[in-house]
Order: sequence, then structure tokens, then C-alpha cells
Amino acid sequence: MSPGRTGGPGTAAETGAVDAPSWPVVLRTELTRLRRGFPLWYSVLLPAFLILPLGLITAFSPEAQAGRAWDTWIQVVLMFWGVLLPMSAALYAGVAERQDDDARRLLYTYAFPRSRLLIGKFLALAVLSLVSAFLLIAFFLLLGAGLGQTGGLGKIAVGTLVPWAAFLGALALCLVITNAWGFTATMCTGVAGMMFGALLADKVVWWVIPLAWPMRMVVPIAGIEASGVPLPDHHPLNDLTVLPVGVGMSLALAAVLLAVGARYVNRKEL
Repeated sequence: MSPGRTGGPGTAAETGAVDAPSWPVVLRTELTRLRRGFPLWYSVLLPAFLILPLGLITAFSPEAQAGRAWDTWIQVVLMFWGVLLPMSAALYAGVAERQDDDARRLLYTYAFPRSRLLIGKFLALAVLSLVSAFLLIAFFLLLGAGLGQTGGLGKIAVGTLVPWAAFLGALALCLVITNAWGFTATMCTGVAGMMFGALLADKVVWWVIPLAWPMRMVVPIAGIEASGVPLPDHHPLNDLTVLPVGVGMSLALAAVLLAVGARYVNRKEL
């Protein structure tokens, strides 16, 4: 430990020094704690759950009988990916905070800003969810190679990663909610997010509902409505200019909410 850094609250009080763990240390610590338990398993199992059962369902669809099984499979998986991302945000934030409650109470007693833990948690959950996105892409690539399908691979990558970027605002929202109002409120937010994504992502009001942003990104990429109905070629919802708008709003919202959440946890009573 370097001079001027402390090892605990007692030492800090005696010397006037302040604990200052670096951001890499905070991120590594949060990732280490997330290695065990639900968040890691969810990140690994969600892509497999989306790929395999939906593939079996798609194989017996009318579209598959018409020779469009691969394209339809991609569309259906991306649709459910977009719909489930708000619920994923709630599960990541709610479960991670609940399983880490005792350790967080201890860390809050150390002499460094609690906001480091909040932002570190956000970054760790963002990394974990990004791993899940890359697993989804990898599974599709492997299946495509095995089935001799090479079409739509760019759509798969963009349709997975752009909604993930649009999900970061929802993740920050759920993390602030779970710190302020607890697990139940966070789960209710996730359920509402799935409903908003399925019902309102392709409506003109989508931009005022952050929980609908991931699915709104899927709509023009996959070429489907939020209900799963394929879009005609020249439909207005096929406009890809919405993608940078949605991602930009998500990143801006995440920054604002993390600033608000940082102020809240720094002032929160133990």
C-alpha cells in the first residue's frame, strides 16, 4: 500500500489520509464478486436460451417451410434480445446489489467516495452484459458455420451490439432504483421495460421511454416490428438513422443517472 493510502476507517481517522483505489482496482473487485452467483450464469445461459429453443420453434414455422428458416431465426432471436434487455438490466442490477449487500455495507465505511462503488458496479455489469452479447454472436457464428449459412452475420453483430449500447441507460436507471428503493422496485421496472419494449418500441413515443430503446434499435436492423411482424422493404421504421440517436441518448442518460446516483449514495445513511 502506498504512502498516504489507508487500510481501513480507523487508520484514516488517525492520519487524515484517504483511501483511493484506482478505477481498475474497483472494476476488478466488482467483476470478482460477480464471478459467483446469478449474474454470471445469466450472462452465459441467456444467449443459449435465445438461440436453441427459438431455433426449434422457428424450424416449424411457416417461414421455415418457405425456405426462410435462417433469416427468420435471426429476426426472432434479435427481437427477443431487444425485448429482454430491460429485464436483464433489472436482474443484473437488482441481484448484484442484493447478493453484495453485506460487503457493500463494509466498504461504505472506508474513507473513499461511495460513488466509486456504484460506478464500478455499473462498469462491471456493462462488461458482463457485453460478454453475453459476444456469446450470442459467437453461438450464431458457430451455428451458421455448422449449417452452411453465412448470410446475415453482419446483421447479427449489429443487431446484438447496438441494442446493448442502447441498454446502458436502462442499466444505469435500474442500478439507481435498486440503490434508492430496493429489489422489488427494480424488478417491477424490468417487467415494465419488457412491456414497453414489446408494445411501444415501434411507436412515435419510443424516445421518451428509455426501457424501449434497446428494442427500438432492433426494429430497423432486423426488419421487424416490435410484435415480430416483418417490415415491408420501404417501411419508415427501416430507417437506420435512429441507431446513433438511440445510442447517444442511452449513453447520455447513463451519465446523468450515474451522476445523480453518485450524489445519492455519497449522502446515503448507513
